[in-house]
Amino acid sequence: MLDRQQAEELILETVYTSISNYATRSLAKKPKFQILDLIIPKERKIRSIVGGLETSLGTTLWEPLAKSLSTENNFQVIDSNLQIPINMPAPLSNSLQSIIEDRKRYGGLYNAISAHEEIKRICQVFIARPIEGFEQAPKGKGVDIWLVKDGINYFFDTKTVQPNLSTLSGCMEQILNWYAYFYSKYPTGKAFSRIVFPYNPDPDKNFWDGAIGKGKPLEQDNEGWVENQFWDFCSGLEDTYQIIKNSFIKLQKSGRLEQSLHNLLK
Repeated sequence: MLDRQQAEELILETVYTSISNYATRSLAKKPKFQILDLIIPKERKIRSIVGGLETSLGTTLWEPLAKSLSTENNFQVIDSNLQIPINMPAPLSNSLQSIIEDRKRYGGLYNAISAHEEIKRICQVFIARPIEGFEQAPKGKGVDIWLVKDGINYFFDTKTVQPNLSTLSGCMEQILNWYAYFYSKYPTGKAFSRIVFPYNPDPDKNFWDGAIGKGKPLEQDNEGWVENQFWDFCSGLEDTYQIIKNSFIKLQKSGRLEQSLHNLLK
């Protein structure tokens, strides 16, 4: 079990390594010529790295950080991805789509908990008649972070902290699809799925109050987690996000990452 000092050191090293490795990979690619390369070549490289980081924070930073903290908190990290039936049985496929459409109507028959329970109920038929063929979930439909502890499978995906309506709707669908994928293969298993917003971009306001439509159709708490709901779960500590912020500040003051990037840009 981590204490706060150990957590800060682990976070600092994970952030430093993740960003340094990303910058190294980014600069190793042969860039397309841009006319500004003739005037400000170094600045162009920096912009390329920063821009890429901004759009890939989930896989570049949040995912390895969550896995590092969870490993120290006695979670098993599963490196493989969820599989989907090669031919999803029509009763499951049709019911899943019906539930998704119902959830989009707001105030329909299903909420986050009852939708989860219904999908699992439908999949109980596969105990006696298992589905034979499975394949990797389509790109964009898989799980970024898969943890296991005490017989429960935890599925997470990190998203932009300023989601639009399309993103929120897609997040709700993603969670329900995960349940369908999992229970179709493991009908007696236990699954817990959440979409993660790693931090609140407006600390003076509740995240859900600031989200479009208060986050709907994604259901807060039961489908969406914000900041410490996720980080404390991973670490087993309290106010882990403050430790993350402290680590970022400490890394910036040390100049270590800045020097590493400077060396890469020579």
